[in-house]
Amino acid sequence: MTGTNSEPIHRRLSESILKALAFFVILEPVWMLLPFAGFLYGSVMQIETLSKNPYTALLVHFVFPVHTLFPLGIVLILTGLIIFLLGAIRIYIGKISKKGLIRTGIYRHFRHPQYLALAVFGLGIILTWGRLISFIAYFIMLWLYYLLAQSEERRCRKLFGDEYDDYRAKTNFLFPGEERLLAPFRRLFPASLPAWARICASFCLVLTLATVSGLLIVEARAEFRNTLPVITADYSLPGHNPAGVPLLLVKGPALQAAPVDRIRDDFMENSLKMVLSSGRLRSVLEKIDLGENSTLLAFPTPGSNWYSTSHRNHQQAEVNFFIFCVKSPAPYRGDNFREFRRHWQISRLIRVADMSYGRLQAGLDPVKAQIKTERFKPRMEERIDFFLSGL
Repeated sequence: MTGTNSEPIHRRLSESILKALAFFVILEPVWMLLPFAGFLYGSVMQIETLSKNPYTALLVHFVFPVHTLFPLGIVLILTGLIIFLLGAIRIYIGKISKKGLIRTGIYRHFRHPQYLALAVFGLGIILTWGRLISFIAYFIMLWLYYLLAQSEERRCRKLFGDEYDDYRAKTNFLFPGEERLLAPFRRLFPASLPAWARICASFCLVLTLATVSGLLIVEARAEFRNTLPVITADYSLPGHNPAGVPLLLVKGPALQAAPVDRIRDDFMENSLKMVLSSGRLRSVLEKIDLGENSTLLAFPTPGSNWYSTSHRNHQQAEVNFFIFCVKSPAPYRGDNFREFRRHWQISRLIRVADMSYGRLQAGLDPVKAQIKTERFKPRMEERIDFFLSGL
C-alpha cells in the first residue's frame, strides 16, 4: 500500500520539477534581461519624488549633456540591438539543431555577445538621456551580467570540458582587453575569500566607483561651464533701464532632446515670443522691483499636454516656465557664465504654467493657467543645477 501510494507522489513531484525547469527555459530571455530591465527602471524610477528631496535631488541630474551626444547615443542603441539579434539568432539556431558548443558567427569573437549588446545598448541610453541614477544603475547592470556570464562559463566547462577551454582561450569575454582591465580588481578579491564575501565586496566597489565617477563628471561639467545655449532679448519694463532688462531664454533638457534642429529652434523662437507678448506675465513683472544689473533667466519645461502634442504639433504644445530674477554685477556676455553665476543674487522665482503659441496665434494671452511668484530660497538653486545638467 505504501509503495503504491508513494509512486504517484514521486511521479507527480518529478513532473512538477520538469514543468518548472521547462518554464524556466521558456522564460530564459526574460531571466537574462532582468538586469537590463532593472537598469531601465533605474532610469525613470520615482524621478519626481527624488527631485523633491534635497538629499536625493542630485540623482536626477544628467551626467552627460542631453543633446550634444544624442547622435552617438542613437548609433550605440542601434548597434546594441543589432549585436543582440545576431547573438540571439545564432544561439537559438544552435539550441534547436543541438549542435553543441556554438563557435560560429559572432560567437567566434565574443563568448557573451548578448551581454555585450545590452552593455552597448545601455551606454547609448546613458549618452542620450542619462541621469545620475541611471548611470549608477548601468554599472550595477554590468556587474550583474559579469556574475551571470561567469556562472554560465562554469556550466559550459563542466558540459564541454577541454573543448570549451580551447574556445575560451581564443575569444573575448565581453570586449577586447577586458581580461587585462579587470585583472587588478580580481586580485582585490582572492579565491580564498568566501563567495558571498567576494560578491558583497565587489558590489560595494562597483557602487562606489559608479557613484564617485558620476558625481565627478557632473561637478566637472558644472565647474567648466562658461556658455549657455540661450536666445537673448531685452524685456522692456516701465521704470527700468530704457534699453530693457536682459532676458536669457535657456534651452531645457526636454527641448535639447528634440532631434530636429529646425523644430527645436522654431520652438525656442515661439517661446521667446510668448514670454515677450504675455500681458499677464508683464503685469506680474511690473510689480517686482528688479533694480540695476538685473537679468531674467528663463527655463522652459514641458507643460500639461506636452507628451500628447509636442511631436505632432509643437506649436500647440503647452510649456511651463521657471523665470528667475537675477542680479549680478557681471552681466552674462555669452562666454562668462561662471563669473555671472559666481556673483549673482536671485530675489524671486516666477512660475508660469501652460503657455502655448497656439493661444498667441489665436489672439489670446499665451498663458493659460497660473502665474505664481515666490521669494527665492537656497534650495531652489538645485532646480537651476538640474536644468543646466541637461545642457
